[in-house]
Amino acid sequence: MSQSIHSITLQTKSGDNLQAYWFTPQDHVLDAVKGKIVIASAMGVEQVYYRPIATWLAEQGYAVLTFDCRGIGESKTQHLKYYDCDIIDWAQQDYSAALNFALKQPIDSTEIKPPVFWIGHSLGGQVFPLVENIELVSKVITISSGTGYWKHNAASLRKKAPLFWYFIAPISTALCGYFPGKKLGIIGNLPKKVMFQWRKWCLHPEYCVGVETDKIRLIFKQTNTPLHSIFFTDDEMLSVTNMRDLHALFTHKSKKLSELTPTDMGVERVGHLGFFKAQFEDSLWPDLLLPELI
Repeated sequence: MSQSIHSITLQTKSGDNLQAYWFTPQDHVLDAVKGKIVIASAMGVEQVYYRPIATWLAEQGYAVLTFDCRGIGESKTQHLKYYDCDIIDWAQQDYSAALNFALKQPIDSTEIKPPVFWIGHSLGGQVFPLVENIELVSKVITISSGTGYWKHNAASLRKKAPLFWYFIAPISTALCGYFPGKKLGIIGNLPKKVMFQWRKWCLHPEYCVGVETDKIRLIFKQTNTPLHSIFFTDDEMLSVTNMRDLHALFTHKSKKLSELTPTDMGVERVGHLGFFKAQFEDSLWPDLLLPELI
């Protein structure tokens, strides 16, 4: 099945515009689309990184939305130091605008509406409870999502974390007015408030719910959207403990955690970012993802 890509502009409730792309099966009819999918990016990762899997999913019969948050990728319309948003703003405004767009798209049959799925990569799978109307999603699928608490990071990263969080991140962000990740070869460029908030989260054992208000903690506890968390044991950033700690924040029973070893899946390496690479379109994507999209 072929597919079409449509460039669209999303608008947050605060009036900010976001660049997004809507991938659809080219020859679909209204009641033939298998489902609608929103792909929420990892921290600092631009939506173009997810184009291969979005294209592939559209070829399988799904309508897929990718998007950049304010200050990231194609949604960056001014110097990064002028952005005043933090991670919660991204979740409650930017992520919410993306999900609401997907929910409202008129590709539903008059009798049976196709399911809507949230695929969250790393950060996109951490803060989904804060997204407006997330309860209308049929299932949340997270890939390589865990808390960022530095003492539980993967061993190689844990050794570098104190230098990064106590010196590099705060000093470079204060000097530049934003986090210059691309120049440093770390993560990517981020708005100032995003970096400072993320820093607080990563320095706390309970991550976001340990730093933010009791209301945020309650939202996480009350989340009941079906959830399948998938991660790979060769993740170079987050450890098994990070992954399990995030999963434990959700207290409902409709959740599943899959700890996968790449070699057991017949591949050499996946890591933190690898799942979305086109090299896995004949292996991990059909084996792990398609069975969840029902």
